[in-house]
Amino acid sequence: LPPERRLGRVLKLIDDHKYFTLHAGRQTGKTTSAQWLVEHLNATGRWCAMHVDVQNARDTDSPLLAFKVIRENLDHAVQRDLPGVGLGSSPARQVKPSRGFLLRYLRDLAARAPHPLVILFDEADALMGKAMVSFLTQLRQGYIDRAKTPFPASVVLIGQRQVRDYVVRAKDQKALSWLGSSSPFNI
Repeated sequence: LPPERRLGRVLKLIDDHKYFTLHAGRQTGKTTSAQWLVEHLNATGRWCAMHVDVQNARDTDSPLLAFKVIRENLDHAVQRDLPGVGLGSSPARQVKPSRGFLLRYLRDLAARAPHPLVILFDEADALMGKAMVSFLTQLRQGYIDRAKTPFPASVVLIGQRQVRDYVVRAKDQKALSWLGSSSPFNI
């Protein structure tokens, strides 16, 4: 089926400013669909969309190391998919041992984007441990505050699993207990 027919529900969720997962098995066209979505959304002139592959941050559960890799991937995606928006200021892009890099980066990007921002994080379920907990927690914080603070209108986590099934250590599951009820990814 053509992407526009297969992805009709996804386009509706984005139009509704939802945060959600797009999951399927290996080699089913998830990345191809994400790339088509970015091109389609950017061509409408109503959205600023970007595709960010985070699988190369999978080898560590250190948030500092993972977010350094994710920053490189975000920077590349901005330059490729949103060249008119450009990279943010150094403070917004700085990865420090303290928490909050992703939150700062996405707030800055959303504030500078001329249209609502849509981010598709491919291979999001490759993150693990503390890095995964920090990643999801920052997305949740931005989601909660987005009515008052710039943040992406829609976030799509692409992978092989639902967000509630992401693999984390038992002690990290406590930090993600909010996924059961108040997660922005529950639709």
